[in-house]
Amino acid sequence: MKIAPCFNLKCFCYLGLLLIQLSISSVIYASPEISITGLTSELEANARAYLSLIKEPCESPQWKIKRLFDESPQQVEKALRALGYYHPKIQKTLTWEKGCWASVFDIQLGSPMIIKALDIQVLGAGAQEPFFAELLESNSIKVGSIVNHGQYEALKSSLQAQAEAKGYFDNHYELKRLAVDLSTNKAKIQLHLQTGNRYYISRIDMTENALHSAFGNKFLQINQGEAYDREKIVKSHQLLDTSGYYKEVQLKYLRQQAEDYYAPLAVNLKNLPRHAMSTGVGYDTDLGFRISAGYKNRYLNESGHQFIADLNLSLKKSNLILEYVLPYNNPLKNRLSFFSGITYENTEYVDSQKIEVGTRLFNRLYGQLVLSEQLKYVAERFRNSNSDPYETRFLLVPGIAISNIRAEKKDMYLDGYKYMLELNAAHRSIASSVSFIQTRFNLKMAYSTFWGGRIIAKTDLGATAVDVFTDLPSSYRFYAGGDNSVRGYDYKSIGERNEFGDVIGGRYLVTGSLEYEQTIIDDWSIVAFIDAGDAFSTSMDLKLGVGLGIRWYSIVGPVRIDIAAPSEDFGDVHFHFSLSTSL
Repeated sequence: MKIAPCFNLKCFCYLGLLLIQLSISSVIYASPEISITGLTSELEANARAYLSLIKEPCESPQWKIKRLFDESPQQVEKALRALGYYHPKIQKTLTWEKGCWASVFDIQLGSPMIIKALDIQVLGAGAQEPFFAELLESNSIKVGSIVNHGQYEALKSSLQAQAEAKGYFDNHYELKRLAVDLSTNKAKIQLHLQTGNRYYISRIDMTENALHSAFGNKFLQINQGEAYDREKIVKSHQLLDTSGYYKEVQLKYLRQQAEDYYAPLAVNLKNLPRHAMSTGVGYDTDLGFRISAGYKNRYLNESGHQFIADLNLSLKKSNLILEYVLPYNNPLKNRLSFFSGITYENTEYVDSQKIEVGTRLFNRLYGQLVLSEQLKYVAERFRNSNSDPYETRFLLVPGIAISNIRAEKKDMYLDGYKYMLELNAAHRSIASSVSFIQTRFNLKMAYSTFWGGRIIAKTDLGATAVDVFTDLPSSYRFYAGGDNSVRGYDYKSIGERNEFGDVIGGRYLVTGSLEYEQTIIDDWSIVAFIDAGDAFSTSMDLKLGVGLGIRWYSIVGPVRIDIAAPSEDFGDVHFHFSLSTSL
């Protein structure tokens, strides 16, 4: 097929229009060039921020460009003065080429303005306040440094802001001056802040609500008679808001009602509903279909006592926990509770029914770092294989645990870690059927990678010293295997075995997991993992499971689908599915 040359009039017109269009497009998409030489990057950025010319496109009228160009030296000088250079020499040129304009500014800075003297004083009742001294100590303005108008204005503002935050509402400047000597390039800064008198809390007026005012006062970080402190009031607001008792919180200092510099602090509170209920359904391959229900009475009385009930049902494992909570001292950090629970478990390797009652002391040490001590009495009926008779053991178990969690949301992932270390014990001479000491530590870490994935690592370790292992109830023995242990193995199928081959658990536990998760699209990701572990009493024989999986981050939580195989037989593929909360 031959293509005929395009020499007719129609082709010629088409080519002409194309050239015109290209030339117009080059003008439309061209942008003016403003070159500034002789300045540091900081000075140049400030100069460009002051230049009106920089906002004009190529198509702006020439008369406007010329006017702004003529005004530009004053704007540049103002920008440089702000950073301490009062004697710049500016050479400028303006040109037009190819339908657009360009300008060049060649600047010689000259000598900077140096601070020769500082006279910064806090006068009045607040003169000796340490927070003013700390602010001035951290101030970046020093004798011998170059004048910076921004730092000067920031210091003025921060001194007054600190005065306002600490209750010196009548503050004002008796003297504020930045004096420069153009002949010597020396400057003097004078700031004399008169604080006036400080204001105080005359009383705390708390609105009536379902809880006693004395209970609400436990969340307040500021007391009657103390000086006004905005930081303490903001902290009080945060504690009340996160207490779980109030849906609306407002703290307001009624300065207009001040008498002799004392004014009331109004605390307006509205309670959350007294009753809260929750329900849920789920499924995992360890326990099958699950149903959960929860009830919470947020305030049984005006002292903030609470009642909590949690029920979890499945064909293989169920439990009911009832707890009565008494906040004391600091209600967010210190709680005493009395609890009781019933647990039923009947799986291929565990058959147990347990009743327990006890008391627990909860102390938040810092952030989410929690120390808890408990004492509980346990009655457990169990058997280790279908051929064994049921046995019943009674235990009085004191225990202590420390836990922490640090996590933050990054896209659809939670990054951070959580851990728990616990110690429990019992002795035959103190209302127990067996003597033992047991410790357990579990840790989980999850951190995002730069390429849209994350690495998840976890471990679970345990050890038991016991006088007669056969007397130890099932709930105090260690098992491994399953969705949240060693995948590729059935739930609690890893452990010491008896002469009939039945899994009877072990004195020790060692499990670990390493998983890499990669986002593929929207809320979907894929994972590759390797798990290892064993529950044993004499010698450890690590079981290994490897596999791949899919995650879907639904609105109710991540859905996990894993396919894993044990190292003993890669043909024995196990399917693991669960719906659970994140980290």
